[in-house]
Amino acid sequence: MTKYADQIAKVEEKLEQQRQRLRNLKAQETKQERKDDTRRKILYGAAFLSLIDDLPEERQKASLDKVQQRIRAAKDRAFLDLPPL
Repeated sequence: MTKYADQIAKVEEKLEQQRQRLRNLKAQETKQERKDDTRRKILYGAAFLSLIDDLPEERQKASLDKVQQRIRAAKDRAFLDLPPL
């Protein structure tokens, strides 16, 4: 190989390594965003359930009904023992 061909090969190898590093970092960022989203949902859900425990029974039922109407996926409704829509 010529002097330039060796240099080009080395630069291309480094470039591919950097591209792989970028892909890995993007994957880690996406994974962290999913974890953060899940944590946020759990915290809000727990806060909501704690809040409705403090409500009178009639308001508890009305609040739960409103939330349950927003759950549309059949498998989610089945998991929560809700009737199908």
